[in-house]
Formats: sequence, C-alpha cells, structure tokens
Amino acid sequence: MTNYDWSVYAREWCDWPPKKQGEVLISELQLYGDPVALAWFPPSSLPPELEKYIYKGNLKLVHCQFIQRARFRGETYILEGIRNRPDPPVCNGDAYIGLTTVDERLMTGLKHARTDPSSGEPAKLGIFGSLAASRRNLRNHYWIVPPDIRYFAISPLSDCPFDPDVVTIIGNPRQTTMACRALQYFTGKAVIGETGPGTCSSSWVAAYLSGEARYTLGCHGVFGTMGVDPTEVCLSIPGEQVPTLCQVLKLWRERGKLMFQEAPPNEQREFIKAPYDGSYTKGDYQKADYIPWEQRLETPYITWRERRQRNQT
Repeated sequence: MTNYDWSVYAREWCDWPPKKQGEVLISELQLYGDPVALAWFPPSSLPPELEKYIYKGNLKLVHCQFIQRARFRGETYILEGIRNRPDPPVCNGDAYIGLTTVDERLMTGLKHARTDPSSGEPAKLGIFGSLAASRRNLRNHYWIVPPDIRYFAISPLSDCPFDPDVVTIIGNPRQTTMACRALQYFTGKAVIGETGPGTCSSSWVAAYLSGEARYTLGCHGVFGTMGVDPTEVCLSIPGEQVPTLCQVLKLWRERGKLMFQEAPPNEQREFIKAPYDGSYTKGDYQKADYIPWEQRLETPYITWRERRQRNQT
C-alpha cells in the first residue's frame, strides 16, 4: 500500500526527543560512550525510511558486538535475522532477542551443562553443574523473545532515527545507581537485577518484555564476546521511561542535588588510614583545617596487598 501513513505510529516525545535524551544522560551521568537505543520489528513493521539502515556489510558479529560499536562509534545498524551472525554462533544471544530459534540443546538443559559427545569435543564443565540446574535457570530466569522478529535496530540514542523500545546504559555501578535512583524518584519502585542468564536476556530483553528497567552484573559473553569492561554494569530501561529519567537528572542539577561528590574509595579513605589508636570522626576530612593522616603517620600506611604479601612470607 503506497499511501500507508507510518507516521500514525510515531511516538510524540514532546520536549524530550531521543537526541536530547542521549545528550542529557551522557552529561548528567558522566558516561563514557553513548546510551544505546534498541527496537524490535516483526515482519511488515519496519517503516520504509529505516530500510537504508539495514546492515549489508561484511562484519560478522553477534548483536551485542554491534551494540558496542553503536556505543563507541556512533553507528546505526538494523540487523535482518542472523545474516550478519558468525557461523557457528558464539552464543544464543541472537535467539534470545528473537531473531532466530534457540539451540535445541538449550531447552533440554544440555547446552549449558554438558558438551555433546557426538561433536568430538571433550567433556568439560559448563555454566551449570547439572542438567536440572540448567533447566531451572532457563525456566525461572531467562527472558526470551519468540522467534518472530525480522529486524533488530541498534543506534546511539543521541543520533537515533527510530523510536526506542529500550535504552541500554553501560556504565560503572555509581553511574547506573544514580540512573536507578532517578527512575524511582517519583515512583518508589526499586530497579530489579538478575545475574545468571546472558546479559542480553536479563537486561535489554527483560526490559523489553517486562516494561520495567533491568540490570545485570554481567555474564561470560558480555565480558568475553561483547567486550564490556568488568567494572561496568548494563542497565536497560523501557524507552517510554527515559524522558522521566532525564527530567529527574536535570531537576537534581538545577536544584543543587549533587551526585558524584564522594571522597576517593577504599584504602584512600581517611577512616581507613587512621591508626588503631588514632582519632577520626565521620566527615573530619571535609573540615578546612583537617590534616590528612598520610601527613601525620609516623609509619606509612600498609596496604591490604602489602599485608598479604608479608603474611605469606
């Protein structure tokens, strides 16, 4: 139908279009890399103006690797099925997002607990120690989109040509904690996280299917295949909630609520460096006349690593 009006379904973002959302999140959360917009398109649902973004290049990657490219390189991809996936696939991630069917050995619990004797691979330990544990995790914790998705769209939020179903923020725990706090500022609803399934399943797929923000500490694939820094967390947020998140972050800044004002962490803290018989009261380091313990100690502070080394010799 040539006169089909696709604009009927376009979201009205009012004062918060995706570009503005992306810029606010980068600035207020002090992110390194763009928040990434994601969208799912079953057959016959991709607007014609987006067809130019269907990726036909030579990169053979799983979808999470394309997410990292969008995050750092500012590139937009629309993946059509598994045409751009390497063969054999390195994981089930493209199946979790609905682009293809899951490995038949996954549903039986075999995939993550046993190697296939007929494959010629030696027996080796998997993610789970038994078939039962594998099936329980799959049944109770995995989020899997039915294999009815033709296109999966990926783009930096600040330059996104489509309406995001989900926005994924990748940042350190402090940054993602503040995003979670902003999300619950007016609702009081805590953000739920799961660690165990694949990150794609427990973060962006979970947010897509549940309509709630979801985070995870990671999985083998997010560190090994996707290349996310082990100090980072993936937080995925339904697209319709992101404008409110941005509004809260902006409100905090305008009304003087500080987000990143903590003293340096761990052994850099003054209450750690204070000797056993020394004096220290919470907040002393903020006083104008405070002298750091490093300048007062007769014997330099011994770090945890140095203590371990001494005890082992």
